[in-house]
Formats: sequence, C-alpha cells, structure tokens
Amino acid sequence: MLSKIIYWFRFVAETLIYIIYPPVCPKCGEIADEYGALCEDCASKIFHINTEKDLPENISGVMRITKYHDGTRELLLRLKFENDLSVLPAIHKILAEVSVRDEIKNFLASADLAVYVPIHQERLKERGYNQVELIFRDWLKAQNLPNGNFLVRVKSTPRLFKFGFAERREILQDAFKLAEGANVRGKNILIVDDIYTTGATVSECARVLLGAGAAKIFVMALASDFGE
Repeated sequence: MLSKIIYWFRFVAETLIYIIYPPVCPKCGEIADEYGALCEDCASKIFHINTEKDLPENISGVMRITKYHDGTRELLLRLKFENDLSVLPAIHKILAEVSVRDEIKNFLASADLAVYVPIHQERLKERGYNQVELIFRDWLKAQNLPNGNFLVRVKSTPRLFKFGFAERREILQDAFKLAEGANVRGKNILIVDDIYTTGATVSECARVLLGAGAAKIFVMALASDFGE
C-alpha cells in the first residue's frame, strides 16, 4: 500500500514539474521530447557525420560529428564563454546517438588512445574546466577507448578565430608539449576537439605527438564547417 502511495505521489510530482517546467530544446528554446534533448527540427540540421578531404600533412584523417554554423555553434559558445554547463546533456545525447553509426565505430577503431586538445592553465583557472574533456571523456570511456590529458599547453595564445591557417600556425608554434610520464610511442592517436576550423591547432598537437613516437594521428571534432 505504501509503495503505491509513493508511486502515485512521484507520478503526480513529475507530471506537475513537466507541465510547469517542460523540456525545451537547448538550442532554439522550443518544446522538446525530453530534458536535455534537441527538438526534432534542430536535430535534423545538426548531424553532419563525414570526413575532411583537405588535411594537414601530419594528420591521417579528420571526422566531424555536427555542423558548426546552423548546428552546435550556440551550444558550444555557451559552454566555452558563458560557463553554461546546462548544454552538456544535449551534447552528450548527440554523442550517444551517433555511437551506433558504423562510420563512427570504424573511425574510433583506428586509434589506440584519445587525447584532448588542452587549454592553458590561465584559461583553465578562469573557466574552471577544459570543455573538450567535459564533452568527450565519458563518451570515450563508453566506447572503451583510453583517453586523457597526454598533452599540456605551455604557451598562452590569443583567441584564434580572427586568424587564418598560416597565422595560427605561427602563433601556436611550441604551444604544446607531451605531458610528463605520457607514452605514445607506436600508438595511433585520436585527437578530440570541440571545433575544427583550419586544422592549425590539431596539426601542432600532432607534431608534438609524432615527435614523441606516435604512429598516426586522427582527429575527431564535435563541430566543423569544413570550409563550407
């Protein structure tokens, strides 16, 4: 009897919460099917699982999961610059939904371990987290791919969105080093990042990893426009 009362009390409470605070799409604000989920219209525009053809010379493959503009741009800007962690469930749901795709499975199978693009300690102190780690850490674990902070950002750089590839490459020179105790020799490495634009950042990360003996470097980005 008591269990039935508890059940109905919980049912009524959850129903009232749903009515008063219905789930909304974190991208457009329209009603969604469940908390943390994108609405059907936004979801249909976001997924762009494909690979880049024009690669930096030290990168063996780049895959994006979503389109950036008209895609996950708003979610990522809120996470990176507004410290809005409420967008993470939507991002994690995107990753969960693509986990069953053969192209994703095959791309992940190319790597022995995954590396987050690091942020400088000054920015980490300011923000409180590396957004790339928050996006990918638990998902990579669920895919049984070892992952961690195998790189360290030793040089503070300005925000790079205003610069082209050549300028970014110059700014990022010697910006990264291998983390103490990290061993990547003979490994195929997957670099994960939130946004892939010109490829300058991951190319510099790749240079350090290859210099430490890594075999091949692949890149997976949550979002990119691939120059479209």
